[in-house]
Amino acid sequence: MSNLPYGMRPVDNGVFVAGQIKPDNVEALAAEGCKTIICNRPDNEGWGQPSSDQIRAEAEKHGIAFHYIPVGHGGVTADMVAAMRKALSESDGVVLAYCRSGARSAHMCAFSKP
Repeated sequence: MSNLPYGMRPVDNGVFVAGQIKPDNVEALAAEGCKTIICNRPDNEGWGQPSSDQIRAEAEKHGIAFHYIPVGHGGVTADMVAAMRKALSESDGVVLAYCRSGARSAHMCAFSKP
């Protein structure tokens, strides 16, 4: 469990949010039953941030579905909410959504409730 993202917290039944994850967190997430990872952080938002493609590659190695739904300074759009809702509804297990701190991901989860 020590390789799980710091600050990972539940927001709904089987849905968790966290701040930025690292590629080496993905194996531990898979071991904990994570079936879907959703990235709500735009690439290149911060120095040293792993790209969504790096996280996607690790997710694919471990059989985890990956969705890139970045929420930037322009705010949330109806298309983003629809994409998030679809990703959440298609998941068959534990979901982790992440951004820089977890706040945008928590908002996206709340906005995506039917």
